[in-house]
Parts: sequence; structure tokens; C-alpha cells
Amino acid sequence: MLRVLGLDAGTESVYRLMLEHPSWGVDALAEALGAARADVLTALDRLADLALLRAAADTEPDTGSDDDAGSDGTRGPTTLRLVPPQTGLAALLARREEELRRTQLEVDATRAAVADLLADYTAQGRESATGAVERFTGPDAVRRCLEHLTLHAAADLRVFAPTGTGENAPWELDVSLYEDRIAQGVRVRVLHLDSTAGSPERRRAMRRLAQAGAEIRTVPSLPLHMSIADGESALLSTSAHTARQGAVLIREPSALVGLHALFSHLWDEGTSPAAAANDAGEAADYSAQERALLRFLADGLTDEAVARKLGISLRSERRMISGLSERFGAHSRFQLGLQAAQRGLL
Repeated sequence: MLRVLGLDAGTESVYRLMLEHPSWGVDALAEALGAARADVLTALDRLADLALLRAAADTEPDTGSDDDAGSDGTRGPTTLRLVPPQTGLAALLARREEELRRTQLEVDATRAAVADLLADYTAQGRESATGAVERFTGPDAVRRCLEHLTLHAAADLRVFAPTGTGENAPWELDVSLYEDRIAQGVRVRVLHLDSTAGSPERRRAMRRLAQAGAEIRTVPSLPLHMSIADGESALLSTSAHTARQGAVLIREPSALVGLHALFSHLWDEGTSPAAAANDAGEAADYSAQERALLRFLADGLTDEAVARKLGISLRSERRMISGLSERFGAHSRFQLGLQAAQRGLL
């Protein structure tokens, strides 16, 4: 319990025993603890170093029976006596608190230095920054900005990935990085081209992401590379299928509304691998309205908000939920969402 103050387990045992029996000597302490005499002496040295023991001359009158008595009438050997614990431990605690305070100041200073370094690192290749729009030039700058955007996503990532692995290095999907974000609770949705147009490397990457928990869909074509983080920042390639000209980082809310709408539209039109692997008619068994309802619920919208978005009454919306729950055999909203994801409807 006192390790943080510098007392290891053995030293603490000696200290506690001395508090109970302050008159005991080394041999008595060793015997009671079942420890070697040398270990007890080492513990006493440590307690003295921590100022929990103090050296004091034994000033009892000389009886003439001690061979080591001094000529001044006092006993020659010095003894180690306990410093009152409220004094000794309080001093140790104060010292430790001061050390932690200095360490925290050092950590804060280091954090600021790291933030400055990362800002400089991300800004390399930045061509211009005007308001809520920044332009980055060159593949290295694009890659750094994309990494930064992905690493700092707290809840949601939406990705357009029109090219395959190795085809466009700055925009290549870093599968390990996305797996880490998914493990941290970030919802990841990826739109890419139909598997027939993708490379084997891209298909393997998509399988890994799906196994990690990412939601994957394919579409016949995609207009550009794009990554949207938390609905607050979007990085777009500056040309249709290449990053040679760089990328644009957008934080303008009105522009993000349009990008969200574009992603949602293509996402609804996309095909999930799970749906493709199921019977050919399974995905067609669910209407676009039912799929939209499931997506809105997965996004965390209330029943009232879902009904407004679908343009139906609250009663009709809840009737749809009941019908889907019955078809899926789901007994809760969580099970409904899980079954919908497994069927490739999200």
C-alpha cells in the first residue's frame, strides 16, 4: 500500500511491525517476520533513508555492565528510533505529491510540444488555408492529412474508396488503422467499387475490415476519394481518380450537408457483400423505405425523427418496426440492428 511512497513490501512489513513494537530489536523483528537478519537491516536502512527512522544516542545511565560504554557516562552505540508516522509519512506524501506535480507539468509541456510537432507535420504541403477550407498539395501531404483525420475521428467515419490497393498510394486504405478505430468504438462505413472491378488485394482488405466490424458496400462508380470524420471534417481528392493534384479539407457546415447527402444517397444505392452472398432475392424482400428506417435507427434517431424523415406517421413507423422485428425474430432494438447488419441492410 505504501509502495508509492518508496516502501517495498518487505520494508513496509518491518515498518508496520516497529509501529506495533517500537522497542523490538533486529533479531526480534526478524524472528517475528520469519525473515533473514540481513533483510531486516536492509529495510531499516531504507526507512532511515526515507526519514522514517532517526538515529539517537541511548542516554540511559551507565551501570558499568556494558563493555561498550563511553567515557562520558552514556552508552556508545546509537539506536534507530521511529519518527512519529504522522510526521514522517506526511513528509513523504508531500514530497511525492510535489514530484507528481512536477511530472504533470512536464507531461503538459510535452503534450503541447507534441501538438505543435503534429500540427507542423500535418501542415507540410499545405498550399492554402482560407476559413473552413484548406488545400494540400502532394501525396505525402494528402497521406498525413488523411491519417490525422482518421486518427481523430471519435464516432463516425464515412469513406469513398474508388481505387484499389497500391493504385493510389496516398488514398490507400490503412486497414490496421481502421481496425484500431473500430476497436475504439468508431463506426466505419466504406463505399468502394464492385468487387468485379477490384484487385485481389482490395478484396482481401475489405474482408479484413468487415471482419473487424466495418460496414462495406459496393457501387458501380464513385466520383472521387473522400473521407468524412464525425460529420465535422471532410477530405476530398481534387480530381476524380487521382491524388496527384492534392486534396481539400472542408469544415464548412453547409458544404458538409451536401457531402453527407451524397454519401447517404450512394450508401442506400450500394450493395453489401452480405446481401450479395445471401439468396439472390433476399435483399429485394425489403423495401427502400424499410432499409432507410433501419439505417436511421442505427444512426440513433428517435422514432419521431425517423417518422419525420420517412414522411409517415409515428404509428406507421412503429408498425414497420414491429413487422421487421417479427420477420427477424428480434426481441429488442439492439437485436433488430444486429440482424439488419447481418443481412446487409445497413
